[in-house]
This record gives sequence, structure tokens and C-alpha cells, in this order.
Amino acid sequence: MFINFWYPAELAVNIKADPVKCKLLGQNLVLFRDSEGEARCLSNVCVHRCASLANGWTKNGRVVCPYHGWEYNAEGHCMHIPSLGKDQQVNMARAKVDAYPTQERYGIVFVFLGDLAENERPPLMEVAEWDQPGWRSTIASYQWKANYRRVIENALDFSHPEFVHLVGRRGEDPDYHVPDYQIEEHAWGAGAEVSFTRPKGMWRFAGEGTKTTTRAGTTFYGPAQFLTKIHIGPRMKTYQYAFEAPLDEFNVRTFLVNARNFFTSPLFDRMANKRNMTIAEEDRVIAENIEPIIGREGSSADLTVKADKIQLTYRQKLKEWESMGWRIDMAAIRAGYPGKDTYVIPSPQRRETGNWVFETVPLISDQSDAGAEISKTSEAQD
Repeated sequence: MFINFWYPAELAVNIKADPVKCKLLGQNLVLFRDSEGEARCLSNVCVHRCASLANGWTKNGRVVCPYHGWEYNAEGHCMHIPSLGKDQQVNMARAKVDAYPTQERYGIVFVFLGDLAENERPPLMEVAEWDQPGWRSTIASYQWKANYRRVIENALDFSHPEFVHLVGRRGEDPDYHVPDYQIEEHAWGAGAEVSFTRPKGMWRFAGEGTKTTTRAGTTFYGPAQFLTKIHIGPRMKTYQYAFEAPLDEFNVRTFLVNARNFFTSPLFDRMANKRNMTIAEEDRVIAENIEPIIGREGSSADLTVKADKIQLTYRQKLKEWESMGWRIDMAAIRAGYPGKDTYVIPSPQRRETGNWVFETVPLISDQSDAGAEISKTSEAQD
């Protein structure tokens, strides 16, 4: 799992007056709205006696710890310690928790988990069709018992729909194959697109023949965001923006924004969501039963063929971000004494000030110790 990227934390409608706990990258966070109604995010552990801030309440735009009433503002600074008396000023430099930048878009509260300055941060994937004329967007959220990397690689996989999804033919088409495709890279990821023939009955409302060419492609942005574009016909398009929230190594929550340019009345939202969830369920059955749940990442981990080159590109990008020192060292965390150490994800304030109570999550800084050599494209078999 990687710091220094934007992650979806919760649906915006679920962040109200009371604090809400969420888990991302293996660490607990607290979400709340300040006095102006803006969504905020802090590390969840109070620096006094380590209580959960999410179990507290809000007061004057601050989160109040339920154990001893310490009050933290949106910047993570403790502004009031009741035991010191009402006239006592809080001047302890260490009375603070990490605060993380947020933005509320597409009905989702996103949190930047890392210590980069604003002008250095990778961008959030943009939903270009949101609120645009001729398009209708819906939001869904679901959680799987799977590693987020498995989910991303599944989305990038051009060969699985033929066998996993009902729109496929379980390999019954004697002419089936994945055509050659080109990788198109961008600053924070890459993507590819293929054309294929759809079977009779697939999207029958498209009103076309028994074998009609459909285009589809997927592009990933950072380690946990991707966009799948499906061109059903000459005029019908559906675009799926998936923002993945790695809760930990074994669980992932997906926030799915689906944009369509047909049946744009809200009356068709239920039908569209049902279809999306049907497809997601087919993927879930596969993803939750991959063994092992995380998997090795070296060249001996699995066998690759040329149709998988987009997944290899994803793995290579992960390796690049790891070399930048952004990957959390989960092996080091697991090796520690369980229940003894408190770790937090570093926030931008860590670059400006010191004197913090809790240590940040260990990061992989030496590739030789990572044990994560990525499969080489040259080893792919035809």
C-alpha cells in the first residue's frame, strides 16, 4: 500500500454532525465536518491516552475525545484540555494529531494520505462527465475481502470478461482471442483499449446485429484508481470510474461512479446500478478466491502471456512509486509486537514541524529489502 495519493474515505452523505471512523492503508482515521460544514480528516488516536476520537463528538467544529474531553480542531491541534481548567491555555507543542487534506467531489469525501506539499501531489482522477449535459452519473459503494492490487489487475484484464461475466461466451467462440494493443502511458499511470465482437443478446437495446464491434479500455491512475470506458455502439457509452480504498492488505472498498449517455432519466438509475452490481458480483467471486490473498510479486509468482502487458505496466508503476519511498513496509509492521506500537500515516505538517507523539508507518526505502521484484515483460509467453 502506498502513501502520497488521494483515497476515497466515505460517501459524503454519511459525514454529518458526529465523527465517523474509517480505515485506510491499515490505519484508523476520523472524519467530521467543521463549523462551516467542510469535511475534515484526522488521525484517530488521541495523543493523551490513545482513545478513539471517532467515538467522541463534535463541539464548535472540533472533535472531542470521549476519554478526557481533549478538543482537536480541523488542523489537528488540541485547543482545549478540560483538566487544566477553563482559563488555561494549551501551549504544549506535542498536543496535536496528524490532519490530512480533503476534497469533496462526486458525492465522495477524498483524503490525501501522505506528506507531500499541495503542488507536489498526484491529482485525483477526474470524472469529466459529472453533471455534464447528456450524461447521467450514479454512485455505488461495496466492500470485498480482497487485496486492492488484485482488484486493479482484474479491471485491467482484457481476457477475463469472456469467461467471468455473463456477457461473455465462456470460450465458445472459436475465433476468440485478445487482439494486440498499445499501452498509452501518462504521468500517473497507463491504459489500453481493445475492440471485440459482442455476442447476440448483449446490450440488445443497442439495436444492432449478432456480431457487432465494441470498444473497451481501462486506464489506471496511481495505485488504486481506474477508469473503464465501454463504447457499446456508435452512440452509446458507459464509463466506470472506480476509486479503490485499501482498508488493509486483506480488504478493499470500492467507490464506483458510473456515467452513461443513454437512458439518462433518473428513472433508469436502479436498472443501471443493478447491472453494475451484477458485474461486480461476478468479479468478486473471482477476486475473493484468488490464492493467496496478497500473493508474491516476483517473477516466479505467476505466469504471464502477452495479453497481460497492461497488468505488467501496472506492476512496473508500483515499483517506481516504491522506489520513491512511498510504499508502506507492512512486513515491518507485522514483525513488531502486536498491539504495542501506534503508527500513523504522515501528514503534510510533518515536513513543517517536529515533536510528534506517534511514529509514522515504516516505509520501504531500499528496493533490495522489498522482496517485490516485478515480472519482466520480456518473460511473457506467447
